[in-house]
Amino acid sequence: MKKVTTILFFIIFAIAAVFPDNEEKSKPDGTISIYSAPSTNQKIKIDGVLDDPAWKDAIKIDINNEIYPGNNIKAPVRTEGYLISDSENIYVGIKAFDPDIKKLRANYSDRDQIWNDDTVGVGFDTFNSGNRAFFFASNPYGIQWDQIFSNGGQYEDSAWDAIWASSGQITDEGYVVEFKIPFNAIQFSGSKEDKEWGVMFFRSYPRSKRHMIGNNQMDRDNSCWICQLNKVRGFKDATPGKNLEFDPTLTGVHSETREDFPDGSMETDQSKIEPGLSGKWGITSNLNLSFAINPDFSQIEADAGQLDINTQYALYYDEKRPFFLEGKDFFNTPMRALYTRAVADPDFGLKLTGKLHKHALGMFVTRDATTNLIFPGATGSDDTTLEEKIWSSSFRYRYDIGRSSTVGVLMTDREGDNYFNRVGGIDGLFRISKSDTLSFQFLGSSTMYPDEISEEFEQKFGNFNGTAFSASFHHQKKTWNARAAYEDFSPGFRADMGFMPQVNFRKGVLGGNYIFWGKEGGFLTAITVGGDIDQTTDHDGNLIEREAQLEVVFEGPMQSVLVAKYEKRKYIYEETEFNQSEGVFAFLINPVKKLRIHFFALAGDGIDYDHVRAGKKLYISPSIRYNATKNFEIYGVSNFSFLHIDDEYLFKAYLNELRLIYFLNKNTFFRVILQYSDIRRNADLYEDEVDTREQGLLTQFLFSYKLNPRTVLYLGYSDIYEGYNHMSLLQSNRSVFLKIGYALVL
Repeated sequence: MKKVTTILFFIIFAIAAVFPDNEEKSKPDGTISIYSAPSTNQKIKIDGVLDDPAWKDAIKIDINNEIYPGNNIKAPVRTEGYLISDSENIYVGIKAFDPDIKKLRANYSDRDQIWNDDTVGVGFDTFNSGNRAFFFASNPYGIQWDQIFSNGGQYEDSAWDAIWASSGQITDEGYVVEFKIPFNAIQFSGSKEDKEWGVMFFRSYPRSKRHMIGNNQMDRDNSCWICQLNKVRGFKDATPGKNLEFDPTLTGVHSETREDFPDGSMETDQSKIEPGLSGKWGITSNLNLSFAINPDFSQIEADAGQLDINTQYALYYDEKRPFFLEGKDFFNTPMRALYTRAVADPDFGLKLTGKLHKHALGMFVTRDATTNLIFPGATGSDDTTLEEKIWSSSFRYRYDIGRSSTVGVLMTDREGDNYFNRVGGIDGLFRISKSDTLSFQFLGSSTMYPDEISEEFEQKFGNFNGTAFSASFHHQKKTWNARAAYEDFSPGFRADMGFMPQVNFRKGVLGGNYIFWGKEGGFLTAITVGGDIDQTTDHDGNLIEREAQLEVVFEGPMQSVLVAKYEKRKYIYEETEFNQSEGVFAFLINPVKKLRIHFFALAGDGIDYDHVRAGKKLYISPSIRYNATKNFEIYGVSNFSFLHIDDEYLFKAYLNELRLIYFLNKNTFFRVILQYSDIRRNADLYEDEVDTREQGLLTQFLFSYKLNPRTVLYLGYSDIYEGYNHMSLLQSNRSVFLKIGYALVL
C-alpha cells in the first residue's frame, strides 16, 4: 500500500510541474438568461429548411459557449437556435455553421446511435426542479436521439424513446435541423399560466477534439449541471391533447430445434402468429398509464456477446423492451434493486408513472410465466429457473427537496406457489453544497423458496429475512474529486427483482483523483491521476478482499483517451489466500472521421475458481467501427480470455462479433450479425470430465423499417450452430420472425 501511495504522489507532482492548470481564467459569472417563448397559429413544415413564415416570430438563441474541453470560452463555430410553440407542439430550429464542410461528420444510423456525428439538440427541465430534464437531438440527416437525465444530470436514461418529428439538411454553410416535439411526448405541470422551464440548446462538434457547446455557462465545481440551465417562460396554452396512444402489434415466429443433438433431425419447436396490444394514456400532462396485453416482449436486437467461462457472478444484460423502458428513470435508486429483465415472459403488464410538483410516482404489475432466480453469495452466485407463473410488482415514490435533492421509497414483490420475495426500503440524495453530494439506501427483504429449491441450492428453508445498506459521499471540483462509499449486505438479503449477485459482505471504499487541464488549443485536453483503496469482509469479520489501485487517464487529439491502471489486492476465496496484482491498458481514438478504434487489455494474477488455485490471466478486447460510406457501417469486436496454470493453459476462450448494417435511408436498414465463440480446455488440468473444445455460431439477418420507435416492421432470420470436442459445427436451431407494430397517437 505504501508503494502505491508513493507512486501516486510522485506522478501527481511530476505532471503538475510540466502541465500547469489554467482553469481559473474562465470561471462562470453565474448569470442565468431568461427567454420568452413566443407562440404561433401558423403551420410549420418539418423539412430542415427554416423558411416557414412562423420562424420570423421565433426567439433566437445564440449557442456560443464552449463547455468542454474549454471551460466557458467562446465556441469555435457559430450556432443559432430558434424556438416557438403552438398549443400542441414545441418547434425548434438550429443552424449549425461550419467553416469547412468537408470535415462534417454525418452518417445514416439507427436511432440513438449518432454520437460519432455532428449533432445539435435541445433539453427542457419541465418542472424547473434542477433534477430531471428531457433532451432531444439529431445529426445533419435528422436521425434522432432522445434521453432523460435525472438526479441533477448524474443518471442517464438513454433507452427512453419519444415520438417526435425531425428533419435535417446539409447546406454550403453547414447544416440545419428542425424539430417538432409534441407536448404529449414530455411531462410538465398542467397549469394554465405561463410556465418557467430550464432550457439548454447544445451542439456537439467533433473534430480532433469533441467540442461541447451550449447556450449555458457551466460551473465545473457544481455537480448538478441541470441546476445551471437557462430559463424559458411561456407555453401558457400548452396541452397534451387527448394524450392517447395505442400500439397494436402482430408477431409471427417459426422455429426449429434439433432436440436429439447431434444425431436428431430439425423439428418444429414453435410456429405461431400472435396479436398484442400496448399503449399509453396520459391521464394528465404529468401522469401516464401504460399497459400491455399479450405483449410482444421479443428482442429484435441481439444481446452483445459475453464470455461466461470461469466467472463468479451472474452476467448483467441491458433492458431493451419498450414496456419496461417507459418511465424507467422513476425507478432508479442507488442500488440495482430493480432489474426488469428478471421479468422474463409476462402475459400482461400495467404501469403508472408521473410527477406532480415535488412528487414523483412509479408502479407496475405483471403476470410472468417464467421465474428466474439468482442465489447470491459472498464470493459467487448461482441461478435457476422455475417454470411457474408469478406476480411481479414494484412501487416507487420520490419527493424533491430544494434544488435536486430527493428522498424516496421503493418496494418490490414477487409471489408464486410456495415462493415469494418482498423488498422495501428508503433512499435519499442530498446536495449538501454545489460540490458535495451524499446518497444512501436501506432495504429489507423477506424470502421463501420452494423446499426442493432450498435443498438443491443450499438456501434457507422457510421464511428468512435480510437487509442491505449503501451510502456514498462525492466531492466534485473542477480540478479534483474525492469519494467515499460503504456497503453492507447481510447473508439473508435477496432482491429477486433486482440485480444484486453478492451478499454477506461489508465493503468500504476511499478514493479520489486530480485533473490537470490543458491549455486552450493545446495538444492534451486533460490528464487525470487518481486511485482508491477498498476492503471487503464477510459478516463474520473474515477478509474477502483488500485492494489498492492507481489510474492515469490521458485525453488528447483525435478524440483519444488512454487509460493505464495498476491494481494490487489480497483476495480470500474458499479459505485460500491469493496475493494478486494486475495491469489494465485501454485506449480509444478516432484517427479519421469515419473510423473509431477501441482497445482493452488486462493482464496479471488470476484464479481458477473451480479448483481454487492461482494462475496467470490475460484478457484482450479490440473493436473497430468503420463508416465505409454514409450508408454502410461495419462494426467488429473480439474478446480473448486466457488462464494459465503453472506451465500449461487451463482454457483459451474466443468470442468474435461482426455487424454489417446498410441504410437505405434514415428509416430503413439491412443488418447482419455474426457471433462466433470458441472455448478450448486442457482436460488434464480439470478434475471432472470437460469438453476439450466448445464452439458456437449465431447468425442473424434483419430487415428493419422504423417510422418511429413503435411504428415498425421487422423481418428476420436467425440460427445457431454448435460444436463439441472433435465434432464440427452443426446447426441446432433456426427461426424466422416477423413483427409489425403501429403507433396510433390521438
